Amino acid sequence: MSSEQLMVRTTIGLTPGLLAAIYVFGLGILFNVLFAILIAVILEFVLQRLLGHPFSRVATSSGCLAAVLLALCLPPLLPLSYVALGVGFALIFGKYVYGGLGQNLFNPAMVGYAALLLTAPLALSQWLPESGITPDLETLLAIKLQLQPVDGYTGATALDLLRNRGALTIEEYWLTAETVFSDQMLIGSAYLLGGIYLIQAKIINYQLPLAMLLGLLVPSLLAFDGGSSSSLGSPILHFFAGATLLGAFFIITDPVSSPNTPAGIITYGLLIGLLTFLIRGFGAYPDGLAFAVLLANACGPLLDHTARHWQKTRRSI
Repeated sequence: MSSEQLMVRTTIGLTPGLLAAIYVFGLGILFNVLFAILIAVILEFVLQRLLGHPFSRVATSSGCLAAVLLALCLPPLLPLSYVALGVGFALIFGKYVYGGLGQNLFNPAMVGYAALLLTAPLALSQWLPESGITPDLETLLAIKLQLQPVDGYTGATALDLLRNRGALTIEEYWLTAETVFSDQMLIGSAYLLGGIYLIQAKIINYQLPLAMLLGLLVPSLLAFDGGSSSSLGSPILHFFAGATLLGAFFIITDPVSSPNTPAGIITYGLLIGLLTFLIRGFGAYPDGLAFAVLLANACGPLLDHTARHWQKTRRSI
């Protein structure tokens, strides 16, 4: 199967999640995706020319896929200038600074997202409060073009509400978060469906998503105290909330920035899941997946080296 076919099938797998996100958050998500693709195509053409590379459809397709993954992580009311900035960081500092297609150490989409999160944390926290509460098209366009502020339309995600719930127990937290979490469950289930399609189509292996989910859910189960005011959240909350399922099936499975050895892959997935839980529970960011992926990316070569060394040592015994 060619690289272009892999990307086409990955795009098919993303479609249920995209449609669910549009249903919940409105056309702002679609605008993010389409504008991100446009910026990616332009940047790919310019960067390939600057580096003296012949135009590559595969490289351009990979850039567009990274842009789509980034766009799906962004709030629907985020101005398009931020979308362009994120795609720029993703492709320049996440891909072409290493030489281009197939040479990047870090996941480009997560490089772009982390850059936006560090430079504009408030803008990335402005999600819609629940499905059905969306601005009309004219207002949406004005917000996306920064001609109108977003006040009056924004709300928090389930993980944001968990982080900032104060002294509320989990039962009290659900009184405000249940509707928001229901929307995230719908989107997460759609990404889960797309991920199952990718596994069935042999685009990805099940080991890496499974390892990441175990790395997240096992510590969340062990740390769950039944729902006190200091609880870090239940496994079900961590499974569906945030970018868990998008990350498990579509982000961490990037073959370039993930390890190549079987043992390295399993360790890598477990590490991302554990780091995501630790950042959500004790870090400064409610979700934490982007930083977990980037930290694990940095460990990828070491994980492969350690796995090969251990295998060679075992054979020599």
